[in-house]
Amino acid sequence: MTFLYNAVFILFGIFYLPVFLLKIRQAESPQGLLKQRLGIFPRRWQEKFLGKKIIWLHAVSVGEVLACRRFLEMFTAMHPEYHLVLTTVTPTGQAMAKKFESKQITVCYFPFDLTFSVRNFFKMLGPECLLLMETELWPNLLTEAKRFRVPVGILNGRLSERSARRYGRVKPLLKGLFHTLDFLLLQSQADAERFIRLGVPARRTHVLGNMKFDNVSIDGDACLKVPHMKNEWGFKDDDLVFVAGSTHRGEELKIVRQFLILRSDPRYQNIKLILAPRHIERSRKIAEMLKRKELKVRQATDASSKESFDVLLVNCLGVLKNLYAIADIVFVGGSFIKRGGQNPIEPAAFKKAVLHGPHVFNFKLIYQKLDAEGGAIFVRDEGQLLFAMKQLLAKPLERKTLGENAFRIIHQLQGSSEHHVKWISKFLSSQTNTERMKYANVS
Repeated sequence: MTFLYNAVFILFGIFYLPVFLLKIRQAESPQGLLKQRLGIFPRRWQEKFLGKKIIWLHAVSVGEVLACRRFLEMFTAMHPEYHLVLTTVTPTGQAMAKKFESKQITVCYFPFDLTFSVRNFFKMLGPECLLLMETELWPNLLTEAKRFRVPVGILNGRLSERSARRYGRVKPLLKGLFHTLDFLLLQSQADAERFIRLGVPARRTHVLGNMKFDNVSIDGDACLKVPHMKNEWGFKDDDLVFVAGSTHRGEELKIVRQFLILRSDPRYQNIKLILAPRHIERSRKIAEMLKRKELKVRQATDASSKESFDVLLVNCLGVLKNLYAIADIVFVGGSFIKRGGQNPIEPAAFKKAVLHGPHVFNFKLIYQKLDAEGGAIFVRDEGQLLFAMKQLLAKPLERKTLGENAFRIIHQLQGSSEHHVKWISKFLSSQTNTERMKYANVS
């Protein structure tokens, strides 16, 4: 089976090669990316890890890296005896992870799921434990972990109903794969039930909440700084700001159409749009679309420009979070198309009025809570989006109430990172794998 899987993986890789070659161009060192993904490392790395107690933590991309930030801070502070190796798949995730690199944290790329690549990682690291953020299940990775007698667990695990149905279609093939997981620290009871349905023993599932709620650092004076921030980004004091964050292909045009209708209303001629695509490599094509609509575009990387603009296009990482602070209304993307939605935590943390579309299955519980308790507004289509925007712009008090409700809900749900750190600490304090498995199955 391993030989067959490797062959299929290589065959898929051949067809995927053009896309991969385009993606690695985003990396700081394409050659370094390729070597690391093949499990090829300089000799000094072997010396670097020699004699250290290693924890291997895998976070596939930017979202997962950010979600584990608080966990990393707390774990390294509590356990100076451990060294963490943080791996990512995407160049953007790698760039974000590099910001957390320290004496206790080494960052590199995740290996291709080929036997020799994965095996080289285990030989070099000799980890005491492998932790996978959310649901990153790779057959060779899990097989080799068992071969090297390395316990494997999921952190901040989630499994949407849609993904569970897909896994269910090939359940006999995946049963052995799920049984290689020694423990699953999950976001909700619903996630636990879906994993159990797929054959994971119930005793290995533990519901600890969502670590992404802890990825909120609020500047207490943020409201006081808004006028200054607006001026820095080229907005006027009386401008209304509509932020469309983490949008996907197929959403930008819908949003822009409603924005054009809105600004044609004499009451809202001072509204401006901040458009932040989930994948910044798409920003060039989005800019072309905006110009065809005769909109003046300013790129975020050209924030110092003095020319007037209608749309601020976010074409770089790390700025969207702060831009939420100057928003009057926020639409969270990935929800007008069947992508499952994006995380509403950051705008909610800035007490912003949040709007979202119907497709939010990746964050179902939080959106349900926000909608039910007056912390967000569900809009089914473009027409409802326009209607909701007009309502909120006309009623500042309603906007404020919506934002404050969202803020309250987010803070009620914090604390998961600490629960994860305490659970892992107790797990690692067991002296043998047998004792660790006993703890994993009864805690």
